[in-house]
Amino acid sequence: MRGWPLVISGILALTCGFSSVSCTTAIADPPAVQEPVPRITFKGDTPPWADSASAAMAELETWRGLDFKENLQVTFQPQDDPRLNGSYNSATKQLVVSTSGSDDLGRGVLLHEMFHALQDQHFDLYNLHLQSQDEPDYDKAITAVIEGEAMLAVSELLNYDFLAHAQLPTEGDISERLFENIFLYGAGLKFIQAVREDGGWPAVDAVFTDPPQATTLILNPQRYLAGERTVEPAEIPLAAGETLTSKTLRGEYAVRLLLAKQPETRPLVDTMGNSYITDTLGVITTGDGHTVHRWVIELDQAGAIDSLAAGVATALTADLEQQPLVTLDGETITLEW
Repeated sequence: MRGWPLVISGILALTCGFSSVSCTTAIADPPAVQEPVPRITFKGDTPPWADSASAAMAELETWRGLDFKENLQVTFQPQDDPRLNGSYNSATKQLVVSTSGSDDLGRGVLLHEMFHALQDQHFDLYNLHLQSQDEPDYDKAITAVIEGEAMLAVSELLNYDFLAHAQLPTEGDISERLFENIFLYGAGLKFIQAVREDGGWPAVDAVFTDPPQATTLILNPQRYLAGERTVEPAEIPLAAGETLTSKTLRGEYAVRLLLAKQPETRPLVDTMGNSYITDTLGVITTGDGHTVHRWVIELDQAGAIDSLAAGVATALTADLEQQPLVTLDGETITLEW
């Protein structure tokens, strides 16, 4: 249900004039200004259930305590991508909903995408992504906030238990897209729930001005609520003659994805708990010109560190189709290939 890039939302400007009253020094009250009511219009082959869109806008406003500031236009069209039922693009403010699914699916997608428009009009989603675009783990966390709140709206307004379906299968392969969706919509929803339970909607509003900058804070919202906002990268050890070419903080999301992709290591995802501290993947040039990848993962997991180190190594071997060198120093796992 996602669609980027996002654009800075406009704010309606209201003007009012003052009229002086003859023969007095008093200033009359300005005439009441009637704010225009945002409307919703449609393009394409409009399904009958689209008539409920205006009522859905009002429901979203009441549920979230925020008003739409701008008109919405919804384009209905057949589904081009079977994995994408709708999208909202703030660069064009284009809101697209597929007509290829069931009526219930269409209503849910419409509600979800309209909520993205409401978010954008109040919290400038485009600028949020500009802040995070160069840091993948940060950007993933921002996206989880946005998608999680929209999925919470759908779940509560349509009485749909999304979390009952946002579970990793215990057997068989899973795609990166499935894992991503479970994180963005499922973990994101639970994060917003935790923030709202702690401080109500004002606390959720504050998330957009002071967002989590790491996926570990989405997965462990108590850390965000305790004041954490980011994760410092791990130090990459270098041997004599080595040069660090680049480094990337991959994040807890990447560690969990790696484990989840292999059925034999998938159970270890749940054992991580709140143990992730930090990680960094370094690309290194050796003295003789070879390229080496060195991934340092720091955990607070003394009781299960051996099994997690072995599991990460097994999963990475399957992912790379080559076996990495693994070293364990206390609760720091270093993988090299």
